[in-house]
Amino acid sequence: MREHAAYVFDLDGVVRDFSAGDAAPMIEAALGLPGGSVAATAFRPDLLVPTITGRRSFDEWYASICLALEEVVPEPERVREHMQAWRAHRGSPVPESVERLETLRAGGHRTYLFTNGTDLVPRELEVLGLAHLFDGVVNSAELGVAKPDPDAFAAAHAALERDLGRSLPRGEVWFTDDRRDNVDAAREFGWDAELFTLRH
Repeated sequence: MREHAAYVFDLDGVVRDFSAGDAAPMIEAALGLPGGSVAATAFRPDLLVPTITGRRSFDEWYASICLALEEVVPEPERVREHMQAWRAHRGSPVPESVERLETLRAGGHRTYLFTNGTDLVPRELEVLGLAHLFDGVVNSAELGVAKPDPDAFAAAHAALERDLGRSLPRGEVWFTDDRRDNVDAAREFGWDAELFTLRH
């Protein structure tokens, strides 16, 4: 693979994995909910989009998820007791991505994170021991716009240029994401992008 001036990684599904230790199945069983209900509620566009575009905090998002679940379970007073496990689970590092990042950085390359994230991302990176792997973090919650919107890629590219202190041809940026629509949008923008597949 040819060398690039900047290597950009998505966070969830690429550098961080939520599948190990996922509390959702236990929560759904305890509350009498169908499988997949917690994720379907959490990622409802009306709850998620304001959160990843900075109009709602993680704590406000969490509260709105709990409220939505309380409307559909037989014992709503039990929702927050069980959802604490979901809130506490902040995922785990993906070893192959951590290794790739460490190799890139050892080779003197600039590495960045570009995530559709919440205001909790900086703290999560510290807790997971991932913060040191990136020269910069571009978070949709701070941009006010999320992938795959072209404006999100334009804002991310501008952030890379500021960090590098120079104009950056779009083809000098390598990017990986686990969502096909984000990879397609990155390629349309002009980045060299590839789809990431998590191996379990």
